Amino acid sequence: MEIDFLLEEESAAAALRVLLPRLLPGCVCRLKPFEGCHDLLGQLPRLLPAYRRRMAQAGQENLRLVVLLDADTIGPRRLAQLEQQAAAAGLLTYAAAPAGAPFQVLNCLTVEELEAWFLGDEAAVCAAYPALKAAYFGRVGANPDALPKPSETLWHVLKQGRYYPSGKAKTEWATTIAPHLDPARNASPSFQYFCLGLAALRGVV
Repeated sequence: MEIDFLLEEESAAAALRVLLPRLLPGCVCRLKPFEGCHDLLGQLPRLLPAYRRRMAQAGQENLRLVVLLDADTIGPRRLAQLEQQAAAAGLLTYAAAPAGAPFQVLNCLTVEELEAWFLGDEAAVCAAYPALKAAYFGRVGANPDALPKPSETLWHVLKQGRYYPSGKAKTEWATTIAPHLDPARNASPSFQYFCLGLAALRGVV
């Protein structure tokens, strides 16, 4: 199976380069980061019909598409937009497909930002940054997806361990933390949905 990932930014690509060999063994994955959410959303009306035509070609039957964006406080509206655009292009999505049926597109959100996926696995963050202590994660709570600004929260945690005192480094965080992420223990519901969707894409659930 070949899977193209349309991503909001480079930090998502950095994390997925590490994660996907574990989540999608044997699949050919191509990562295509854009210049932010508006860039990606603006190009989808052109890209999705092109993917529909490619998938209809001989030898392209195993091509699939994943679109990943930050929720940015407007998650339901953003996800509805993604679903509507896929339907308009004649593509069947994970959310619209009957249970267990094959589909062509997986639309996913990181809620509210990619850093919620990292905060969902405290052990992974601590493995990446050994000076951190459990007490530094007090403001994360049981559901990192409920945080209004996960990137700010992660930065606050890291600064307490004397990492990144002068500013955020989102791509470096992704590269450093992603190797330690364990889907089985991750508390982020949006990360769990992403992993479940990828498993369904491969047809293993």
